[in-house]
Amino acid sequence: MECVLRLEVKSPKLIKEALLPEAKREKSAEVKIRVGKKTITIKIRTQKISYLKAIINSYLALINMLESVDEVVG
Repeated sequence: MECVLRLEVKSPKLIKEALLPEAKREKSAEVKIRVGKKTITIKIRTQKISYLKAIINSYLALINMLESVDEVVG
């Protein structure tokens, strides 16, 4: 199973830095993160759809939280 998330965000580098430790710890999946000017692309590859769903939900929740904090602080 494979999924590519391409999201428009305010601070792509900050989000990449926040996701990298988690991405490196993933034993059940291969995760690649790329940053554009205002986008972040996350490619997730795993054998089980349940793992894919869990990783997507986790990453989207973290990104949403970071974007919310950036609005309050920024």
